[in-house]
Amino acid sequence: MDISGELIKIGRISGAQGLKGEVKLFHDSGDRERIAGLREIHIKTSEAEDKLFTVLGIRYHKIIPILSLEGVDSRSTAESLIGADVYVDSNMLAPLGDGEYMVSDLIGLNVYDDGMLIGAVTEVLDNPAHDILKVNSNDGRGEILIPLVDVFVSKINIESRSIDVNLPEGL
Repeated sequence: MDISGELIKIGRISGAQGLKGEVKLFHDSGDRERIAGLREIHIKTSEAEDKLFTVLGIRYHKIIPILSLEGVDSRSTAESLIGADVYVDSNMLAPLGDGEYMVSDLIGLNVYDDGMLIGAVTEVLDNPAHDILKVNSNDGRGEILIPLVDVFVSKINIESRSIDVNLPEGL
């Protein structure tokens, strides 16, 4: 298959499922429709190793995608991929809607409250109610958890690599 887009990290292999070589995908690409049509994935087990896999099928256990991959037909092979990063051709993902972002787009963005830098996003936590931004504070106070909801996050600007927030007093 001709890959014409850029490779985008969508998550990592988080576990093996069953005995036939299926793998669990911890993904940060949004809802299940974003990855429903995946036909190929790149799995990077190290800086030097990038292997292309054909996706034979995707099913779900609750909200966790379970992938069947060509050439991965045993539990031990699936287990050897645990922790590996998963990338896809950007053209294979369903387009994002307005106000939707890939988690990988948010990592590293500077977070500002009333124009004052408070830190940078280090992780986006998947929470059933809403995602949560994990921000490493600029003043050494540690991590700040900010719900990714309109009441706290007023603007996300990928181009300027910034997020404007309105935090309550004391946070």
